Amino acid sequence: MRVGDRLVQGVIKERQAAKRSYEQAKARGSRAALLEQERPNIFTTSVANIGPRETVSVEIEYQQAVRYADGRFSLRFPLVVAPRYIPGLPLDASPGGSGWARDTTQVPDAARITPPVLHPRKLPDDGVLNPVDIAIELDAGIPLADVASSSHDLRVERRSERAFRITPARAHIAADRDFTLDWIPKQGAAPYAAFFRERHGDADYGLLMIMPPGGDATRTRLPREVVFVIDTSGSMAGASIEQAREALMLALRRLTPTDRFNVIEFNSVTRAFAAEALPATPARIRRALAWVAALQAQGGTEMAEALRTALTASRDPHLLRQVIFLTDAGVGNETELYALIRERLGDSRLFTVGIGSAPNGYFMRKAAEVGRGTYTYIGRTDEVARKMGELYAKLESPAMKNLRVQWPSGVAVETYPTRLPDLYHGEPLLLTVRAPELSGPLRVEGEQGALRWSQTLPLRHGVPNAGIARLWARAKIDALMDGVHEGRSLEAVKRDVIDVALDHDLVSRYTSLVAVEQMPVRPADAALKPGVVPNQLPEGWVHEAVFGPLPQTATPAAVHRLAGAIALLLAALLYFLSWRRAHAYP
Repeated sequence: MRVGDRLVQGVIKERQAAKRSYEQAKARGSRAALLEQERPNIFTTSVANIGPRETVSVEIEYQQAVRYADGRFSLRFPLVVAPRYIPGLPLDASPGGSGWARDTTQVPDAARITPPVLHPRKLPDDGVLNPVDIAIELDAGIPLADVASSSHDLRVERRSERAFRITPARAHIAADRDFTLDWIPKQGAAPYAAFFRERHGDADYGLLMIMPPGGDATRTRLPREVVFVIDTSGSMAGASIEQAREALMLALRRLTPTDRFNVIEFNSVTRAFAAEALPATPARIRRALAWVAALQAQGGTEMAEALRTALTASRDPHLLRQVIFLTDAGVGNETELYALIRERLGDSRLFTVGIGSAPNGYFMRKAAEVGRGTYTYIGRTDEVARKMGELYAKLESPAMKNLRVQWPSGVAVETYPTRLPDLYHGEPLLLTVRAPELSGPLRVEGEQGALRWSQTLPLRHGVPNAGIARLWARAKIDALMDGVHEGRSLEAVKRDVIDVALDHDLVSRYTSLVAVEQMPVRPADAALKPGVVPNQLPEGWVHEAVFGPLPQTATPAAVHRLAGAIALLLAALLYFLSWRRAHAYP
């Protein structure tokens, strides 16, 4: 936290202890800042005791593994928390946050994940509510052919074959969509296999990346049963539903008569094109295309029933079963949905496609990980053909299955993810590992159809790189949180998460970052004036389709009120008819 020329270093503490430190500083008039995690991709920053015309700067560092797929590296930097659908009955207790939604039985922290959203009509003249400046220093480590963004126009300054300085072409961009950046290696410079390592404390940490073998020899098209699930809730109104319909229609046209298929739409209710998966004959594909073309965005985001329907076991166990889920994932009950996927996945594979300017990216990635599939993001309509073409080409011919990693004998390792997904063309395997010492040969094996494939890497030759330990720790925390659904007590999970987070200096569900300046700056007789910074509605979203006149994705509360009013009217009518019969003349 910077105030003028003074710097106050933050510390990671157990969440309640950090909150107490912040509240105590706030009460005595000292400047303080607090960063709390609400979800793995939603954080709340609180700042106290900012004086009139005073600037307080809160600086936060984070790190993540950059994604590599289909010949390009990509980074998506979230800039807005999109409104989320909040299922469940309202709780009587006072809300725990300042959001527009009340806490409910299914989302007990709803008020903390629904920041207020300013109506588009109330935006400043330039349309920018919370201005953002972005400057990127990119050193890719390999020669690059191109740097591009699907979300913003860029100003690119090339400093060498591998180094660039990048800024948006427009200064002070609006926080109404995620910022995306892609960089494409020159021909022959793409990675094949890599191992990075770091020593932290008394252990070695590693990050393994292995690309699937190249070439077309293994691309044998397999007969499949494909279930497409499309989100038609209110938050998908506008550009998002157009992107989703186009993506789905492209997929349907690629099916062959050896495939079986079905299409499921969901909003407040779930509706299927057919009672079960059907052979993909030309006539049925034409009917399905017409069915999809007529879909409209409306209602809430009741995702659970759609997942249950889509993950129902196939009647033909010999078909490769794939579920393709197109949504902006604007939901607040993510934990319930992960548990549902684990429970019903079976032999299916779940592939998520994020739609729109600000999808719930963490949910999409996590759902694909639990579903042993992959995640694709589409931010603009002109990206649909390329990105969906790449995805469907992978799904038609998986590169490798039944992957196994053999670590050197006698080495006690802890790896994440613990269950390896299938490997698809153009996408690497990423695996984090911790061990007392990493040495010796690492062997990776898999099956390419009827063929066996393997590759060996010497662990001692791993590239030293800071940050590997934290990537492993973040993956372990995710796994610990999943343990609640596997029978572990919440208290035991909380204790283990706190230990890992404090050891690796991470903000988590149970740890927070707090910075406190000791000297009071607010006079004892000066009152604090609280305020909440509102969000801007994500670009392409329709405010009325989300919030009113009957809120749809935002919350089912108004729908409940309408249903209650109708029920009261029906009761009054029944009472009146009963009274007439009882008092009618004989």
